[in-house]
Amino acid sequence: MDMFGGLTKTSSRIAIAAAFGLTLGGYALSSGPALAADFGGDCCADLEERVAELEATTVRKGNKKVSVTLSGWVVKTVSWWDDGDLSEAHVGDKDADLTSRFAITGSATIAPGWSGGYNITVTVPGAFAGQIEDGNVFGINSDQFDEDSGLLSGINTLYSYMYVKSDTFGAINWGYLSPASDNPAVLADLSGTVIESNGVWFEGSGFFLRPKGGGPGLAGLSTLTTPVQCNSGVGNIGVDCYGAPQSGVRYDSPTWGGFRFEASWSEFLENFNAAGPGVIPNIDVYDVAVFYNGDWGNFKVSAAYSYTHMDGNLLVADFGNDVDLHQAGATIMHVPSGLGLYGMYQHDALDGSFFNPLTGTTQGFADTDAWYLKPFIKRTWNPAGATVLYGEYGQYNDQLNGLVGNNLCAAQVVGTNAGNFCGANLNLFATGSEVERWGLGVVQEIDSAAMHLFARWQHSDVSIDFEGLNLGNLEVQSVGQNFDDLDIFQVGGIIFF
Repeated sequence: MDMFGGLTKTSSRIAIAAAFGLTLGGYALSSGPALAADFGGDCCADLEERVAELEATTVRKGNKKVSVTLSGWVVKTVSWWDDGDLSEAHVGDKDADLTSRFAITGSATIAPGWSGGYNITVTVPGAFAGQIEDGNVFGINSDQFDEDSGLLSGINTLYSYMYVKSDTFGAINWGYLSPASDNPAVLADLSGTVIESNGVWFEGSGFFLRPKGGGPGLAGLSTLTTPVQCNSGVGNIGVDCYGAPQSGVRYDSPTWGGFRFEASWSEFLENFNAAGPGVIPNIDVYDVAVFYNGDWGNFKVSAAYSYTHMDGNLLVADFGNDVDLHQAGATIMHVPSGLGLYGMYQHDALDGSFFNPLTGTTQGFADTDAWYLKPFIKRTWNPAGATVLYGEYGQYNDQLNGLVGNNLCAAQVVGTNAGNFCGANLNLFATGSEVERWGLGVVQEIDSAAMHLFARWQHSDVSIDFEGLNLGNLEVQSVGQNFDDLDIFQVGGIIFF
């Protein structure tokens, strides 16, 4: 999810430090007589001249033809969760590619109207990712069992690619990059709260569900987590169905009348050979995206649509299945009042089938649907900067990737981590799900420090439909199960650089 570029330049303090560093290094490496003891004459003038030179070339390549910018953000949170029985509070970061990061970008002029450059973006460790007791707090894993997560537990490369750009014809990018359909609908959000909260289920989706009517503590939990996994299997959380960087090639068009488009090809699981040579092939992914930004009188409008096609899917029973994914999102904002509404919709279709052991038949996978709304008001009520008040509601339907075709009751562990929804059923299989999420939040922008302070509440409700073989009469029956709600309260800050 590539969101922000550089915001500031390198300060004079770095240049001065570099001046002293280079001066001392020059003396150390010089083969001529040492001059360090000679402080007379024009030493200070020489130093000021050197500082001025470094100010003009700080963080530049040695040949001074490629400019370099360092940018990014640091985000820290204090969060508290309650799963209906257990609760805990922790200090940490946001999750996945919303965590603290920095980017090194560079560009150079090739000819008038032509340039080349690169992007290296790195995510850095956060306290939620295994650096404190209880491990990952709000990510794909939870801390209900004091588990640690390897996710973002070290420095990781998010992007690493280069490009050639024409002001007239657009840009070709290649390397490890964000594909065209990497969250374009999410980034159509003009509320200024994308990092604080968006439709992707980054926080809380990995908590183990507590069946209603079950016991307390750890023994009352099931082995199931929130069913918000798409059919695509790439960064597949809620509305993030193809949101992971991949090795590939992407074309970015110029902007015409507020419109621009992107198209890309990439390979998922390139060089993946854990199952042996030739057993699991690479997956080709083709995607296109269209973006629009414009002003309509007193209204500001942003919209995006993307289409993704994957040739085959490794994360379902039949490796030959194709996936088609549609994402659309838009914001309309009345500038004088600050009132706005953002919304997005996603449809995910898997062209394949699986064997149902209960009925003894082959059946198709259900399509998944997800939509998300965020009404907001953004006004400058104090000198610090704009204040954003927002609400959010999302619904995620039949996102059962990883559960389809699996006997869920056989996977239950007796005692700890055992749910109660199996009951008198044997061979219980998930057939459908509905997950609702809603919440409220406030973001205060502090313009003088390029900073956000925020507070948010997120509530989720989960229900899953099953089919099972009744132990009493050995007939197939439908079973519906609700789970305790999960509440997350979070305060934090972001500073951009």
